[in-house]
Formats: sequence, structure tokens, C-alpha cells
Amino acid sequence: MADTVTTQTISDTSGVKFVAKLTNFSDGTGETLVTKVDASATTFMTEDGNRLISKVYYSINTSDSKSGVELIWDGATNATAMFLSGQGYFDFRTDGNTIPNNATTPTGDILLSTKNFANGDNYTIIVEFR
Repeated sequence: MADTVTTQTISDTSGVKFVAKLTNFSDGTGETLVTKVDASATTFMTEDGNRLISKVYYSINTSDSKSGVELIWDGATNATAMFLSGQGYFDFRTDGNTIPNNATTPTGDILLSTKNFANGDNYTIIVEFR
């Protein structure tokens, strides 16, 4: 069996933003370096890694408090964009901040890995790129 996962594009507007909703209901196998956003398949995202994470809404529900979800910038050397656990919301633009792509030779793609997921663990993440 495998985790039940979805990636839904909410907004993909040229020159404005890209927003995706990511979900998972785990059978315990988890996800490792799964491509969640393929820059070449979108209008807004670029393959040069010039897009930034501006907002994130998340709900990570796990049986182990040390479990979580890692969002990763893809590149020759991947780079962790953020590690999420619990529930919350980040709006980096409020303070004039964003999370830049710091992967070596970036592809613009976004990868995801779950950490220590058990049967029944789940997540919903909405991430906005500007």
C-alpha cells in the first residue's frame, strides 16, 4: 500500500503567484524527496529558482511529536526551505520577508519528505510562492 497524497493548484498566475495545496494520509510508508511542484509544468514558477515562499498554512497531525514535514528546494544540492510540525500560519510578507531558494544549481522544483510518519498521520499544507 502507499500513502494517499494530493497536490492541487489553487492559483497559477503569470507574474503574480503560485499557490498549491498538499495533502497526505499516511499508511506509515511516508514520502521521501517527492516532487510536489514541477516548475516546468506551471505558468508562474521558474526553473532558475527565483521564486520565494511568501505564505504557508499548515496542519501536521502525527502520533509522534518528533515527526514532521520538510519542504525542500530542489537542486544539484537540495536545501531545506522549512520543517513543519503541528498547526500554524506564516506570512513572511508582513515583515517584508520571504524564504529564498538557496539550493545549489536550483531547478525551481519543490520537494517534500515526511519524517517518522506512522499509519494514520496526515498533513494539509497550503504554500504560496511569489
